[in-house]
Amino acid sequence: MKLKVCGMRSEENIRDLITQINPDWMGLIFYPKSPRFVPQNLADSIVDLPIRKVGVFVNASLDEINASIRDFGIQTIQLHGEESLEFTKLVKEETGLEIFKVFSIKDDIAWETLEVFVPFVDYFLFDTFTKGYGGSGKTFDWEVLKNYPFEKPFLLSGGLSIENIPDIQKLKSEIPQLIGLDINSKFEIEPALKEIGKIRAFKERISSVV
Repeated sequence: MKLKVCGMRSEENIRDLITQINPDWMGLIFYPKSPRFVPQNLADSIVDLPIRKVGVFVNASLDEINASIRDFGIQTIQLHGEESLEFTKLVKEETGLEIFKVFSIKDDIAWETLEVFVPFVDYFLFDTFTKGYGGSGKTFDWEVLKNYPFEKPFLLSGGLSIENIPDIQKLKSEIPQLIGLDINSKFEIEPALKEIGKIRAFKERISSVV
């Protein structure tokens, strides 16, 4: 099970994450309204850190995305807003980078709306619907994922914690396309500052989820 730790910005905190956990991805949030927003003046302290960096964008322009790729060394793009198929395709073609397309779940999922994105994304990511685009600490009803119709792999997000692991194990056994977990607010000391020991314990537990 792959692991993405999202919503970080402190160089020291990120270095501790790398040396003690080394997750598959680390997310930097470039949405100005987020309490975990990463300002431009931190670019120099982050750009060369040896971890796969995900830039999280909410309805940003291609110019804004390209600037963050350049300044922060972004290797994966997470489109977390209402980005259209045309824009998603453009980002994939123009950057050539790995793409996560997020769909925020409120009640149900219209799978036909996702189908057109399949050729242009590397992973779907399912998160709990919030007006603030994530970071709510709340889970959604995972039952809506039980009829997931695509071969495309996906990550699960939204209020994940150590307490969820038995249910994650069950979901993985039913949906093998679930290949990763995206954690954030349940592992924080304060917004954007992660509790590394707690993440380490989570990673150790999910290593048995196959």
